[in-house]
Amino acid sequence: MQPISLPHPGKLLIIEPLDYPNPYDFHHPHRHDYFEIILIKSGCGQQYIDFNPYLIQPGQIFTVYPGQVHLMQRGTAQGLLIQFRKDIFEFIYPLRHYNLYFPDPIFDLDPATFARLYNFAESILKLNQTEQLSSLSIYKAYSYLQIILITLTEHYNNYTNFQDANLIVQFLSLVTQHIKSKKKVADYCDILGCSPDKLTAACKAGIAKTPLKLIHEETILEIRRLMLLNQLSLKEIAYYMNFDSPANFSAFIKTHTGQTPSELQGSIFRKA
Repeated sequence: MQPISLPHPGKLLIIEPLDYPNPYDFHHPHRHDYFEIILIKSGCGQQYIDFNPYLIQPGQIFTVYPGQVHLMQRGTAQGLLIQFRKDIFEFIYPLRHYNLYFPDPIFDLDPATFARLYNFAESILKLNQTEQLSSLSIYKAYSYLQIILITLTEHYNNYTNFQDANLIVQFLSLVTQHIKSKKKVADYCDILGCSPDKLTAACKAGIAKTPLKLIHEETILEIRRLMLLNQLSLKEIAYYMNFDSPANFSAFIKTHTGQTPSELQGSIFRKA
């Protein structure tokens, strides 16, 4: 299962109804190399984001970022799906791509806020349906997306100190990018220019986890993704993830999941 690329490669921003004809087999988990914002207007269903199940209900918004494993069983759910590449953040300053790496992908908003964001999404849809869209109208679509993303970021920041939240999301973004090679808190503090104590305090206050626990969780998550891809043997995954031996790889998985690598992979395939 190769990462799926954004349809219409000439566009930075695409929006479709949830029931649009997917360019891939949506009956099986997939991972793609772009962001998705999913707005549920009505109906119900279920989806899996990085192996975690989420019931789909009206008034919800979900975020899926590049590299995550995703499967949506839409059921009767109706809504809109916004897809965009990281490049778009050049046009929606001051947001950065790491601002979308939320610890929880689901947003249960109050009805008025959801309705307002859904109206912005519908405005993007109308613009994208226009032939030969002018450059100003393209920026208008980007502006509607910017309002949606800022609102979601503000909603997350309401629960944490803004500076702490910004540090956490930068850290989470770096972990997803470098988990193969960097597994020490100090490695990320060097990049962020902060002390381990400051990062630990921010993570504990914001999401009640230590940075090391988040690194371990992301390591297990990436191992599970690689197992689902089924392109490497367990031994190859161990060395790909920079474990110094298959024995240490097995011990790490056993400690954090209670399963052997073979048992973990078997459970993943049963869910897929």
